Amino acid sequence: MPGIKIEFEEYQLPNGLHVILHQDRQIPIVAINLWYRVGSRNERPGKTGFAHLFEHMMFQGSQHVPPEMHFQLIQSVGGTLNGSTYFDRTNYYETLPSHYLEMGLWLESDRMGFLLPALNEEKFRTQLEVVKNERRQRYENQPYGLWLEKILELAFPADYPYHWPVIGYMSDLEKATLDDIRQFFKTYYAPNNASLVLSGDFDVMQAKKLIEQYFAEIPPYENIPPVNKHFSAYNQGEKLSEIHDHVQLPRLHFAYHLPGISSSEVYHGDFIASVLNGGKSARFIQKLVRQKQIVQDIQTFVLPMIDTSLFFIVATPKPDQSIEDIRREIDEEMERILNEPITQQEMERVKNQIIAQKVRELQSVSVRADLLNMYYTYYQNANHLNEEIDVYMNITPDDLMSTAQKFLTPQNRVGVIYLPEKKEQRLK
Repeated sequence: MPGIKIEFEEYQLPNGLHVILHQDRQIPIVAINLWYRVGSRNERPGKTGFAHLFEHMMFQGSQHVPPEMHFQLIQSVGGTLNGSTYFDRTNYYETLPSHYLEMGLWLESDRMGFLLPALNEEKFRTQLEVVKNERRQRYENQPYGLWLEKILELAFPADYPYHWPVIGYMSDLEKATLDDIRQFFKTYYAPNNASLVLSGDFDVMQAKKLIEQYFAEIPPYENIPPVNKHFSAYNQGEKLSEIHDHVQLPRLHFAYHLPGISSSEVYHGDFIASVLNGGKSARFIQKLVRQKQIVQDIQTFVLPMIDTSLFFIVATPKPDQSIEDIRREIDEEMERILNEPITQQEMERVKNQIIAQKVRELQSVSVRADLLNMYYTYYQNANHLNEEIDVYMNITPDDLMSTAQKFLTPQNRVGVIYLPEKKEQRLK
């Protein structure tokens, strides 16, 4: 990256835990970042939502840490913490004053190695209700709230592991048991299925001793099941679904299939998304927002996943515009992407935006920690953090046109269109 190189060292404990250390002693804080290679992709039909539910369980105490104490200890010293679940991973992270590094490592190691003795029916039922309420509030009771769920169901076969939403289906959550959650932990929450990153102000030798002290004795698991299903149904014809719902305005969601996260096509898709919608001079903004003033909101982005990815266009028309007109305008701009090279001015604009964005991201030791873990997990190469900018800088107009012609066509997309339900439907 121009002017920035993230130095780090990495090694592996005998139990399989991969460790990455990035030292930056400018500010007395340290980020602890732990990724487990398990997400909703590792679930199966009828047992969805377990990865996300288990993320909640990880904050409910372990053998030596009472319930809620993990939050209290970190926050009492001015630290922050959280976790998140995605299709391909679950992560947990803390940022805290550097002299509390040992406390943070102890907390993470205790729930990796000693969570099961603290699991009980009461904790499970409480967190299950929290997750069910989260699904209701964030998805089921929100306007357009189920759009991504509907896209995934259209895009992927029912037994393919990106078919269901990360939060899972309510019917599966209602059938979940404490034994299911115990088995999930026993299957996936092992040091040989995880990677640990420290980023910030710490002494390397001391950090290694602490990691050895707290993590080395946690036993690995044998036979962590791989995900053997792979997506290949590209360019199989357009699939569209209309949903009449209690919304004020229609909204269009297109998703084009792309290869997996480590492919060059994902980078090309991300670049094209910025050409279309990255800033005030981008194509969609110039034409649909400023000149024709027909959309209220429009977004383009790539949802990258290990096995296959999706390129999204989401557009909400203004109240006096039809969804058909919006779709036609979008298709015209996508035809230009297919048939006309991106201009040199656009190439330069997007590359400058990417450099600026990457430089901003790397100001934070916690972001650096998360990115090192991401590149190790997805690319098996943490140094891709330092290489990625060159991938973007070497992209050419021919690369973009080639990827667009292969993947950004109507034959390779699914679409979900929300329409306001009619008054008589609402009365039923």
